Amino acid sequence: LMAVIAVLHVFISHFAIGGGLYLVVSEVRARKTADSARLEFLEKLSKFFALTTLVLGALTGVGIWFVIGLLNPAATEALIHNFVWGWAIEWTFFVVEIAAAIIYFYGWKRLEARAHMLIGWIYFIFAWLSLVIINGILTFMLTPGRWLITGSFWDGFFNPTYWPSLVLRTGISLMLACLYALLIASRYEASEFKARTVRYTTLWGILGLVVTVVCQLW
Repeated sequence: LMAVIAVLHVFISHFAIGGGLYLVVSEVRARKTADSARLEFLEKLSKFFALTTLVLGALTGVGIWFVIGLLNPAATEALIHNFVWGWAIEWTFFVVEIAAAIIYFYGWKRLEARAHMLIGWIYFIFAWLSLVIINGILTFMLTPGRWLITGSFWDGFFNPTYWPSLVLRTGISLMLACLYALLIASRYEASEFKARTVRYTTLWGILGLVVTVVCQLW
């Protein structure tokens, strides 16, 4: 049960980061070129994005806490006690992230273009900052490093695999942004727009793959 929930959550949570960047960067590009077809595509993608990340992401996130609390209460307690301020910061970022995602989706027809793109950037920044925090706790569970000796928050947080994992997860986020965007694009009829959307989106996946391979070696 832990594996099923956690793997599902990883696919959703990393899409929440990469997908946010894909949406806002693509919107900026589409508005500069007055590409109405691309904007329509992004609006559809943002609906799928909001439903997937805000509903399934939140449910599986709560599910992880529930299951680890049953599997190993002592380990869960240790994570909370050692990183209580880290969790508090991450949850604060998450609240901003949720609010920005909702406003971004509902703002396509209600906000000026500049304001809408600003909300998109706010979403991505706080989504990535959530990763910055949670990555320290996740890698701590794998490589606690000097924390075993010092018990220091910072030694546990900036552990031996913190930095490679942070960049690795960012690369995975770009790959998943590509895959989910291609999923939406696949529903379109064959056309010039679909062809160029697939080509553009695939570049995101290739970039993410390169980053991921390098970081796995790291």
